[in-house]
Amino acid sequence: MSQEEFETTQAISTVCFDLVRQGYSLNEIRSGLGNTMSAVGSDNNSAQYLLDEYNRKMKELSDQVDFYCGK
Repeated sequence: MSQEEFETTQAISTVCFDLVRQGYSLNEIRSGLGNTMSAVGSDNNSAQYLLDEYNRKMKELSDQVDFYCGK
């Protein structure tokens, strides 16, 4: 992973956690990022990598939410 990809992944994580704290659902966040990536052009390898990384992080976050909510 390049430094730029790493920094972008970290920024996405930070924004996602902030959005969850503000009350947005994971589906709303996922949809918003998907729309953004489509606008950027997800056929780009870096964009696809970031979208895959985002989906992985959203899965981790979802699992954590389920754990703490007793699901």
